[in-house]
Amino acid sequence: MRLVNRLLHWTTLPAGRRVLALLGTLLVIVLACNPEMVPLLTMVDALGLDVLALLLGAQLVALLPWLRERGRQTARILGRLLAGGLAGAAGGYLRQLARWSRSTR
Repeated sequence: MRLVNRLLHWTTLPAGRRVLALLGTLLVIVLACNPEMVPLLTMVDALGLDVLALLLGAQLVALLPWLRERGRQTARILGRLLAGGLAGAAGGYLRQLARWSRSTR
């Protein structure tokens, strides 16, 4: 199994998602508490928007496998609904065509 496939499989597990969220949070804390980054923090805003952006990015990375799986399920359900609607419309058209062909004889 390729490394990317292994990582994607591991991140879809609940424990993997929790570990990724924890690692992301720890990364943000380390970056925020690093004394060498104080000049960078004063350049941005005093509200800590860079820390917020890093935290949201870490949460998004942990959430992407879940979104992909839900997207697949939603696409499968919508595909089945669309196929059923198309089959119903085609069946109605064919019934009308059969009635019309019988009435013209």
